[in-house]
Amino acid sequence: MLDAVFNESGQDFKLYEVISLKASKREQNELSRALDKASEGLDAIIEMYNELEEDKPIINLDDQVIKELEKARGSFGEEFIDRKLNSLIKEALSWLSADQEDESS
Repeated sequence: MLDAVFNESGQDFKLYEVISLKASKREQNELSRALDKASEGLDAIIEMYNELEEDKPIINLDDQVIKELEKARGSFGEEFIDRKLNSLIKEALSWLSADQEDESS
């Protein structure tokens, strides 16, 4: 079956083929359940999207530092480099804390 759709002026139109589907009651029920599950999944995805938070970097590294980090991770492994960086950052933060305590005395 063909169906015609006219634009607002009534001059241009497009023909669409209208497809007629047939299904038994059991098939209709299965399709209905499948559509309900798909809708629930889509709702969950939309909810997660709406709750997204902006990912802000904690440290803004220079391009050269990033290149060196990538090279080091390739040579020594990600876990090793992450442990070393965490140790260095903890140490630097402890110095900052100590400096702040000295300034307030």
